[in-house]
This record gives sequence, C-alpha cells and structure tokens, in this order.
Amino acid sequence: MSLNHHILAKTTTDAILLKFKTVTWSYADGMGQDFYRVGTSADFPSPDASFFDPTNKVIAAFEFKPPTETKRGILTGIGQSIAYLQQSDISFLVAPVRLQDFDLRGYLTNLYEKQIVGKIPTGLILYDNNNPTNIQLAHNIKSLFNNAGRNNIPKMDRFWAKHQDLPIPLFHLILHYYYLDKTAKLDVDPFALCFTKEFISENVLDNFEPKPYILDLSGLPIRTVAGTKNIVHLEKILVQAKKSPNKNKARAIVQHAIDTNFVGDNLYNSYRKNYLSFMKQMQVLDSNYKLTDKGFLLYHLGLVNGPTSKIFVDYFIKELLTTGHHLDLILDIDTLKQQHSEWNIKTILSCMEVEYEDKGYIKRNPNRKNNETSNVSFLKYERILWNSLNIVDNNGIIQWKKISEIFSLPELK
Repeated sequence: MSLNHHILAKTTTDAILLKFKTVTWSYADGMGQDFYRVGTSADFPSPDASFFDPTNKVIAAFEFKPPTETKRGILTGIGQSIAYLQQSDISFLVAPVRLQDFDLRGYLTNLYEKQIVGKIPTGLILYDNNNPTNIQLAHNIKSLFNNAGRNNIPKMDRFWAKHQDLPIPLFHLILHYYYLDKTAKLDVDPFALCFTKEFISENVLDNFEPKPYILDLSGLPIRTVAGTKNIVHLEKILVQAKKSPNKNKARAIVQHAIDTNFVGDNLYNSYRKNYLSFMKQMQVLDSNYKLTDKGFLLYHLGLVNGPTSKIFVDYFIKELLTTGHHLDLILDIDTLKQQHSEWNIKTILSCMEVEYEDKGYIKRNPNRKNNETSNVSFLKYERILWNSLNIVDNNGIIQWKKISEIFSLPELK
C-alpha cells in the first residue's frame, strides 16, 4: 500500500464516520449515530475498516477502492463487501466516482439499484476523485433483513494496534512459537510455551530470581523498547516474594502469577493479553491465534536477516504504520500541530484523546466529564515505540522523510 493510498483511505473513512455521527447519514431507519471505529481481524476476508454500533449491536464493514483501481478490482470489491456479511451485519463498498474516463458512478449505481438494493444489506458510498471528503451515500441499507443485531458481541478493540511495551525482537520470538505450532503442531499453547521457556527461569519458585535476560533467535539479549536495559519479566512480584517471611505463601503467589492454565486475572494472562492483542491487530495472528501468511513472511524475514536487522525493522515499521494504523495516529497529531503551532506535545495528545472520543475513533469513556482528560498518558507506549524507531521523537517531531522511505519498500512476498 502506498502512502497516498493509506492517506486517501483514512480521509474517506473519517468523512464517512462523521456523516453517521452527525446524523447526516443513517442506516436501517435512523441507526448509526452511535458508531465508533474498531479494529479489523486477519480472518479471511478482512475489511479495510469496521465500525461498531453498540446500541443496536451492529458491525459495519467497509471495502475501500482507490482511483487507481482497475474495473476488475472494482468488481472484486463488490464481492468482498458481500463476503464481509459472513462476519458483519452490514457492509459498504467505498469507490471513486470515476476510473480515468470511465463513469464508475453510473455503472455502480445502476448495478446496485437493479441487483443488490433490498436483497442483501450491503451499500455503496462514492467519493469525489479530487476531494475524498466529498462523499455520497449512493445506495443505503434500509433494513437489517430481520437481523436485530448479534447476541454474542465480539470484543471491540481500538482501530490501531495498541502497543504495550513489546520489543521487536520479542515480537519475533513470539512469532517463532506460532511458526512452530503451524509447522510442528504443538500440543500446547504457543504463547504458554514461549512464556514458560523464555520469560521465566526454571528455578523461579525456589530462588525467586527473575530470568536476567531473554535471548532472541540470533542469541542476543532482548532490550526494552527504549533500549535502556535487558527486558526482564516478573521483577516486582519476585522482589516482594523475597521480602516475604512466609516463603510458602510467597511461592503460592508466584505460582498463581505464572500459572498458564489459570482462567482469569493473573500476571501470565496480563502479558498474554497485551502482547497477543497487539499481534492480532498487526494481523500476524488471526482471531484463532494462528499464524497468518503475513505473520509467516515477517517471521521468515527476521529469521533470515536477524530480528534487529534494518530490513526486518523497516518492514515491521511499514506494517505498524499500515496494518497497525499507526500512520493514522501520526497524521492526526500532525494536523493538530499545524492547527496549533503553539501547543506542546502533551497538550496536543490531551486534545487528541478528547477529539477521538467525540468523533467516534475510540469508545467514549462514560465516567469522563466534559473537558476532562484521562490520568493515563494517551499513546504512552506507542510514543515510546515511535521514538525508538526514529519516526516520531518525544517532542512530536515527525520524520516524514523516513516514513516516505519506508513506504517505498516493495510488498513483502
């Protein structure tokens, strides 16, 4: 995906969501005001964007096509938007009004009117080639077709890959265990095996010592994202265990923390949730925690060249910006910086978090009062990652030259 393609898709998607949030548009007799943007999975088929309406329990999927698309690609897009109905309640094809000199608007509106409208819940949105914010709901979805919404609501993550202090070599090491599961059919959960073998020492319940380092597949200790020290797990809980006068009780607490079979809240499940949520949103793992084709390609690239090699890191960045939608975040930071040049990065992020809730980019926090920001730093771990990758520094200075170079990389095959 090119940089221009990604920016165009984001611009159009933002404009569509605004139409629904302001009740300029609605679907199925007045629905859509409560839409907010959510992530998409790597499951086949995977849409370009998804919205969720929690009031009516409806998921909407969107297939975006750029002005450079072929006629055949547009027809494929129609099929894709219909196929999304296997996993969503409604869907839309988003296409330009023309392809070079071809009147795409006329062709699609005629096709939808005769073959689709009133038969299946998929609609058509057209955008102006010269102004992608100028959008038209050419064919709407008037009925959910006796579907009152889903009973089992899937977990709706943020639309970007939420980062939780996962160094790139550790990302690759975890991929290694999912590769082993794909090829050798492990009889245990891949992440549980990785956690047991790599994250904790064999004698942790006897000496309460953390593993001093985790080695990547090239044999080098994995550093924290910020690069300040070797990454170490369980440090805090083991410090407390050492101080405890009751070693049996301390041992039981540590055992519970690292229990890979426990269902509920413990330290192991916290690591699992944080790391694997990011990897699923990067679409290297699917919803069933199986290695995807994209995951395999990235894993193999890191295996051949090394998990800290420039080529692996560059392709990781490209996937982070595109599939992980971190470029969307960076573009919105840049927009606020241009509008308010006097603001520092802290003010920009505080404003951005409130705007994201207002615009439906993230689910609104019902406990937050108007003009009140969260006590938790917005995009804290994303910014640490960006700074370590030299794409956005701690002051919010965006390295557009490097980002452009990253987008010039050929597709990974």
